Amino acid sequence: MRPNTAPLIRTLALLGLGLLPRPLRAEDAELLSGASLHLEAARYAPADVQFGWTGWIGAGADLVRFGRAAVYFTADLETILGSERRAFDANQVSYHLEPGVRARVGDHELTLCLHHVSRHLIDRLKTQPVDWNMLLVRAAGPLPARSPVPGRYVFSVGHTTAVSLVGYQWEVGAGVQADVLRRGGGGVYTAVLARFVTTDDSPRFPRGSFVDFTAEGGGRWTRGGRRLELFAAFQHRNDVFLLVPGSWDRAAFGFRIGLGGGEAR
Repeated sequence: MRPNTAPLIRTLALLGLGLLPRPLRAEDAELLSGASLHLEAARYAPADVQFGWTGWIGAGADLVRFGRAAVYFTADLETILGSERRAFDANQVSYHLEPGVRARVGDHELTLCLHHVSRHLIDRLKTQPVDWNMLLVRAAGPLPARSPVPGRYVFSVGHTTAVSLVGYQWEVGAGVQADVLRRGGGGVYTAVLARFVTTDDSPRFPRGSFVDFTAEGGGRWTRGGRRLELFAAFQHRNDVFLLVPGSWDRAAFGFRIGLGGGEAR
């Protein structure tokens, strides 16, 4: 039986009120003030029958905005494709859902959210649920003015409120993205992202805490709220298989398209 998450959601809402710059008034509210869409596809190298391609598609919206603060919701669908049964064989899918509250503080953005991940096998037998809810605090913004190149950072800390199978407990994430070269609406960027996760050991997943790491570089073109990125990345990832532990080191080559104010994953 899954735990009742309603009290946690109420707690999230109450804590989120603390991010609002002043007491709420009905006339200050702006409904559906912004929306975003993004799409990503990449080819793994080396590829195999289970992991050939990865794809993301997602959307988000500011449901209610009060000045510099907003209540928002995002939803992403991640699909893994191989060639085990057909040329493009979707064998894994993950759902990422995130309600939360975010507020601008100067040039920075503070977020309090409940992040839900649910992983599934497609057209294959699966008897064990694999999912988790994580209460997260996140900060993001520009790099300091004294930095040698312009860029952005993101930092987050979270703890699971419910978890099935994988035993995740604490998660700390940190990332930096830097614009190496910029010419008008185009440029070259580099990025690094790390994720440290503590876990409960179990006979099914006999491994301790781990670190995921991604290093990436590519070209970016932006105009208004539209964005195109072509990238090459190196990934060290854990728990790539759904029901057994395992890690890999692989490259990925792909593209991202973004519309609106939301950042690509």
